[in-house]
Amino acid sequence: MTFKDRFGLSGMTMISVILGVFMAVLDSSVVNVAIPKMMSVFATDQSTIEWVVTGYMLTVGMLTPVSGYLADRFGAKTMYLFALAFFVAGSALCGAAWSASSIIVFRVIQAIGGALLMPISMTILFSLSKAEKRGFIMGLWGIAIMFAPAFGPTLSGYIVQYLDFRLIFYINVPIGIINLFIAEMFIPKLPARDAGKFDIPGFISSLVGFFCLLYALSDAPTSGWGSIKIISLFVVAGISLSLFVVFELTTERPMVDLRLFKIRAFLASNVAVSFMTLGMMGALFVLPVFLQNGIGLTPLQTGILTMPGALLTAALMPISGTLFDKIGARPLAFVGFTTMLVGSLLLINLNVNWSYFSIMAVYMVRQAGMGLSSMPLSTAGMNAVPPRQVNQASALQNTLRNVAGSMGAAVLGTVMQTHGSFSLATYMEHISVQSLQKISAYGLHPSVYGVTNQGDMLRLMGVLRQIAFQNGVREAFIIAAIVAAVALVSSLFIGKKQVHAASGEKHAVAVEF
Repeated sequence: MTFKDRFGLSGMTMISVILGVFMAVLDSSVVNVAIPKMMSVFATDQSTIEWVVTGYMLTVGMLTPVSGYLADRFGAKTMYLFALAFFVAGSALCGAAWSASSIIVFRVIQAIGGALLMPISMTILFSLSKAEKRGFIMGLWGIAIMFAPAFGPTLSGYIVQYLDFRLIFYINVPIGIINLFIAEMFIPKLPARDAGKFDIPGFISSLVGFFCLLYALSDAPTSGWGSIKIISLFVVAGISLSLFVVFELTTERPMVDLRLFKIRAFLASNVAVSFMTLGMMGALFVLPVFLQNGIGLTPLQTGILTMPGALLTAALMPISGTLFDKIGARPLAFVGFTTMLVGSLLLINLNVNWSYFSIMAVYMVRQAGMGLSSMPLSTAGMNAVPPRQVNQASALQNTLRNVAGSMGAAVLGTVMQTHGSFSLATYMEHISVQSLQKISAYGLHPSVYGVTNQGDMLRLMGVLRQIAFQNGVREAFIIAAIVAAVALVSSLFIGKKQVHAASGEKHAVAVEF
């Protein structure tokens, strides 16, 4: 029996889709490590070069909602080839960039392709795979989503340290061109549908709303959550997204059908996956900061530490998918989120005295939980959607994932910085030369540290900065644990067993609760 006979699509189709998604997700994280190098090469400041990352993230966030309409209007295969071609062209241009401005523009071009690759690839898999095998297929697809963010910094760290940073972009070109040929040859033509008139009000309101929301989330830790700039962005985002909801609920042929949230399994799965993504991306931001600034690891060493966790997640994806096809999402989500919660609770006690391998082991526990729960939940939600709405459901699910990921990095990053600064300010109040004796009130008598002069005082201040930094990291992981607990509770509403959408175009089968 061939792969296609067993699963409904060919192995080469599966390879093409996974490769396209892996490239898109990888490039959302691979550039971060190269920021200092690009600052030097292009002779620019950090605030400017950071738009290489921000511009990509904003473009992906703004264009993902429209992917469902485009797949309906032009066909999923056509749009996949278009997205892949744009991504490859953007990668080549980024590698050849001659200035900060040029690479920012080229990253936006690259992001146009990246924004469409993930949701449309999900649509292709759901359209071609057998319903009873979707768990395993989506588990294979999930390898790219979960492994790429952890693999990216490792790859980037090696390239930046030993080779040329431009290879970060150029490496996509030959792989992407080969994938274009594979996709053209092996992905069957998926017919376009009558998508109706383009929803211009919905598109404009979503474009403005998601731009302001994602930009505010990315810039809030730097500018401050209470700054006029950030507050204004959130206000505009709130107004625009409120209008977007009104337009989509009152338009006969909306760009994104928000009525899909009436399907309980789809709603529950998206809530759980969004909280999981929030916690995952937040931890992926906080942990490397601690490893590099707290312990002093290099970016490459940091990537190597997180690699086993990523590999474990990748290994568990198809396993959890196969189990999902047999027992459904709820048991896997319960075990997975419980494991993720245990890992998050253990990380609350993270400090500089932990060994390299202790951090690696605890991180692997946390990643194992996500490997067990992520794809079963996503697949269960998509399975509850009528076939004619798979494109829109995929766009909606990936939009929520983008927002949750940005929110996780922003919230946990802000908690870490704010609480760390507050702790340091509290400590510093009690170690001034004039009031050194106040340290004893906190059980930190100066003589314990041998503080007898200003030089000793500076060393003590360094120790307290380290303690304050650890306090901030601890507080961030407390939030991550709470998020994991909320995801666990949300997953209980997904239903007791697996269901598939009706094979016809009428409705989705109700979920058993």
